[in-house]
Amino acid sequence: MAGHRLVLLGFGNVGREFARLFLEQRRTLRREHGLDGEVVAIATARHGTVEDSGGIDLRKALRLAGGGKSLERCGEPIRAPLLEYIATAKADLVIELTPLRIAFKQPALDHIVAALRSGKHVITANKGPVVYHYRQLRDLARKMHVGFRYEGTVMDGAPVFNLLQETLRGAHVLSFEGILNSTSNLVLSEMEAGRSYEAGVAAARKLGLLEADPAMDVEGWDATVKACLLANVLMGGRLRPEDVPRQGISGLDGGKVRYVRAAGRRVRQVAKGWREARTVKASVSLEELTPDHPLFSIEGTSNALLVRTDMIKELLISERNPGLRQTAYAVYSDLIAIHQGRLNP
Repeated sequence: MAGHRLVLLGFGNVGREFARLFLEQRRTLRREHGLDGEVVAIATARHGTVEDSGGIDLRKALRLAGGGKSLERCGEPIRAPLLEYIATAKADLVIELTPLRIAFKQPALDHIVAALRSGKHVITANKGPVVYHYRQLRDLARKMHVGFRYEGTVMDGAPVFNLLQETLRGAHVLSFEGILNSTSNLVLSEMEAGRSYEAGVAAARKLGLLEADPAMDVEGWDATVKACLLANVLMGGRLRPEDVPRQGISGLDGGKVRYVRAAGRRVRQVAKGWREARTVKASVSLEELTPDHPLFSIEGTSNALLVRTDMIKELLISERNPGLRQTAYAVYSDLIAIHQGRLNP
């Protein structure tokens, strides 16, 4: 039975949910996949950075972090600079779950590069490094013969990249449309029901959906990053989020949303990617969808992606009311994939 030694970078909502899932499924992982493992280090911005070569007590770590306390009672504090530690850690897999940043240069990129260069597999749910540096990271992982997987960057646990890059081999994506930001879709659904914009944002916060910086959701950045990521990874684009037309829901009039709904249509934030000759383009905009549109029925925290390919005319991937467990599952499924030798999607 193969054992993996994991380093968690980030222990926020997704990191903690992955820890819970990992604890719950340990027997299943051993029995069904021959996969054993320990989390030997956790690095956080608020709760300290610790390691335990014998494996951190994740239940204790969850209790401490949930109570706003330091993790130093779970292991030895890591004194070395984080990049140095990542490179020298006695671990074989790094899970990067730090908050999203919209920037070409960012700490998450440095974390991933340090891990790959030192021969460690990497799993990330952080969209930022992938959207800006996909080719660089993919090529570095291949050069080092290690895994680099990122299923959790778009649509939580729905198999977007696994499906389009692994299962549908030989098919080429021509265009896509998607409702990709659960927060924005929930707020729009709440406004349709007569609630205020502020009440919708509060509901998203209560569910743990909001990014660390809420502007990432309500000003359209999250959806734009996802649109660019899909375009770059699946269509060979070279897009940057700051260069793509973007429309968020911040300041949207609830009266207009309800008027459109009463008229039989729905206001939705739609992310698109398409080809113009040899150029790949993307956009994120608020659109009035009619009942015959495939995305019309997507409401609440649900999301969906409509993909058009040269082999399959239209393919709709939909995930109903996902939560943190689904994003954690994406990381979990990537862990199984790497264990099975499927290093890159």
